Amino acid sequence: MRRGGRIAAASLCAVCLGCSAGLEGFEPRRSAPQGLPPAELEGVTFEAYRGEQRELSVTAQRATIDLVTRVADLERVTFRFSEDNRGQIEVAAPTGELKLDQDDFVLSGGVLGSAQAGERFSTETVRYFAARRELVSSTPVELQRTNLVLRADGMNLGLDERRLRLVGKVEARVVPR
Repeated sequence: MRRGGRIAAASLCAVCLGCSAGLEGFEPRRSAPQGLPPAELEGVTFEAYRGEQRELSVTAQRATIDLVTRVADLERVTFRFSEDNRGQIEVAAPTGELKLDQDDFVLSGGVLGSAQAGERFSTETVRYFAARRELVSSTPVELQRTNLVLRADGMNLGLDERRLRLVGKVEARVVPR
């Protein structure tokens, strides 16, 4: 704003304040409520698309959506990532929080995941960063592949390259078939 504009605006405010002092029964306008009540839904499905392809599908038994912050608190939730010919990646947990504007989420309360036939993982908490298309856990992880069980302090799973990186101390054991 130019300097002249600021001076004119300040003068106009001073005039208005001076005029309102003599108005009888004048009540200042009450402000609108600060926020909207949350929306509570049951049997919810959210979908995210990249172009024409569905990239992410989220189902939850219950969702409470804060319409101001655009965050959904989810109960008994499952996230499914559609992957062309490489198969679907699925992650489920008792609770989750989904940022609707970014498609980022956090799952907690005992997360179970599956990727390819026979490949499963479990951890307490996992975060998904949509911009990087990456699942990250900084809590202990157990990964099961056919006859191999791996345990680590955490993991990073890049969905685009299907690259799993175990973090921290890693233990492996072969399990008889």
